[in-house]
Amino acid sequence: MVFFSPALFYQRPDWLVGERGPDVSPDLTWYPIVTFLQVAFDLPLATSIPIGYGHNYAPAHYIDAWVAVTAPDNVTTEKVEQLKTSFQPID
Repeated sequence: MVFFSPALFYQRPDWLVGERGPDVSPDLTWYPIVTFLQVAFDLPLATSIPIGYGHNYAPAHYIDAWVAVTAPDNVTTEKVEQLKTSFQPID
């Protein structure tokens, strides 16, 4: 979803150059038109995977960023970890 763009039709995306995300296959190679179609066909299934993978974002993954941006007083590493735990999905 995030990386879908008409430019995939004719241009190698940055996310396929260099180090990849942990859930991007090392076997995925960019081919004009083909990669565009692969990503387009992925869109309807993008949220059918576990929380925290692919396009199904985990709320706990945003906590460090919010702490960095808001710089709240009296926040310890322990408190941040407790908050992340409280946002973990229930199995």
